[in-house]
Amino acid sequence: MADVIEVDATTGDVTERAYTPEEAAQAVTDAQAAAAQKAILDALNTNRATLTQQATTALQANRDFLALAAPTNAQVLAQVKMLTREVQALIRLVAGVLEATD
Repeated sequence: MADVIEVDATTGDVTERAYTPEEAAQAVTDAQAAAAQKAILDALNTNRATLTQQATTALQANRDFLALAAPTNAQVLAQVKMLTREVQALIRLVAGVLEATD
């Protein structure tokens, strides 16, 4: 099987040949770069999914807090800390800063 198929646009002649050593090395480099890029994109997509799931879960926790008639100071403090984490996650989602989920 040929690595390269060249077609002469003026004559229609087709030439098949193997990669040169330089082309073969570049093909390996390109494949490695593509694999590394895919790994990065997979990680970013996983983080996006995690942040989205965390936001969905946070909705119920926030509803529960809002349903408290008279929250204690400890509950209010815990809610402020939780909201700060939630806002951090939402900022990451909106800004597209998906290298982490904290």
